Parts: sequence; C-alpha cells; structure tokens
Amino acid sequence: MVKKSEKKPLSDEESLALAQKRAEAKKAAVDDVLNRFGILPDEAHVRLPVVMALYACSAASVWRYVKNGKLPVPRKFGSRVTAWNVGELRSV
Repeated sequence: MVKKSEKKPLSDEESLALAQKRAEAKKAAVDDVLNRFGILPDEAHVRLPVVMALYACSAASVWRYVKNGKLPVPRKFGSRVTAWNVGELRSV
C-alpha cells in the first residue's frame, strides 16, 4: 500500500483531467435522477443539484425561493446533508 506521503503530486494536466471526470460523474448522477424523477416515490429526497436542475436556477435562487415560500423547506439529515422531499417538490 502506498502511503499518502509517498504519492507523487499530480501535474496540472492530470489535475484538470481528474476535475473534469468528477464534474462529468456529478452531471451524470443528476441527469439520472432527473430522468427517474417521475417514478420516484413521494417519500424520496433529492439534493440541491437536482433541485437546481429541476427549476433551472442557481443555488442562490433555490435558497431565495425557499426563503420566499416558493419552494418547500428542505430537511436536514446531518450537519452536511440537506435534501428536499420529492412529494413536496411535486406539489409546488
């Protein structure tokens, strides 16, 4: 096993390629949830990137809509996990 201190630092090109792969994976995950949104049960929950894609807006706009009552208040599932109930999003 390679220790963290023994790892060779990534070049700029390698770092960029890794960042692009991560971005593509995140987009694919959001697209997958959006494609299945119609068949998700009302009890399911979705995270901020899915809500942003559903309403075609930025994260700041999502939080503004929550504050103004245009979107339901999300639930906290931990200190770093916030998600919206699918049934509540459908009723908006």
